[in-house]
Amino acid sequence: MRRFVIFACTIVGIVALGVLLPHSQFSHRALAAPQLQTNWSTGACAGNDSNGWGHWGEAHVCELRESTLTLPSGYLSVQTTNGSIDIAGEDRSDVALEATVNVWAPSESAANDLQKKIAIITADGNIHAHGPHISFFTPGGYSISYRLRVPSKLAADFHTVNGGIHLSHLDGRLRFGVVNGAVTLDHLNGDVEGQTVNGGIHIVLAGAGWQGAGLSAKTVNGGIGVSLPENYSAHLEAATVNGGISVDFPITVQGMIKHHLDATIGSGGPAIHTQTVNGGITIKHGGGSAE
Repeated sequence: MRRFVIFACTIVGIVALGVLLPHSQFSHRALAAPQLQTNWSTGACAGNDSNGWGHWGEAHVCELRESTLTLPSGYLSVQTTNGSIDIAGEDRSDVALEATVNVWAPSESAANDLQKKIAIITADGNIHAHGPHISFFTPGGYSISYRLRVPSKLAADFHTVNGGIHLSHLDGRLRFGVVNGAVTLDHLNGDVEGQTVNGGIHIVLAGAGWQGAGLSAKTVNGGIGVSLPENYSAHLEAATVNGGISVDFPITVQGMIKHHLDATIGSGGPAIHTQTVNGGITIKHGGGSAE
């Protein structure tokens, strides 16, 4: 019964977040809007038709903003309220940033006016939006999705409320958090930890084994899929409350696999930990990318 009460309270909180947060952005009422950096370039969104798309029938405009920045401290933080975050590691020392800014309002002119008031801050590697406060009862709103190409070795935090997160080819201390959205972790190493509340998690492992402290990925409502090479070595940990666990290759375990798995494959190694409350966990051999 205690578990049920805790679970019910969690669901109530999730519903409240889902209703209120899609209509809000970061509020900075007491501050004047910062000026956009001079090295931004802007253009139309690919495939965008602002005359044929709306949010609940409102007019819509979309702008693609691009910039390049450095990370003097080697640390990156990205947060958004309504939008996705896509991070790809490359052999580079700077960060290439693309921000897709979608704005909706009662009229196209109002949407354009709102768009001009939205700034994207990138100071000290902390990327977030600064714009007018939008409440649940305010007409119009905006969402910002980020796509970044970054150094493959990185320390970073990523957070979004309504949108997914996709991290690929990164090695470092990585933390992520999502309220409503799926998570994809593709060819990662290092010290990786995070969770989503409403959304599945897809993990693609590569190489002979995990390099670094380990991986911990959790969700409340969603399934988890793990794909790994046939000769991969690791310590696998998986747990689910309402769901099953399936593995498509032979492993040695004590007892039956039902809601919990603790097993060493190959020569062992750092822990690959996955956990869900409502959903199943599938672990299978496979290759390629999660994209």
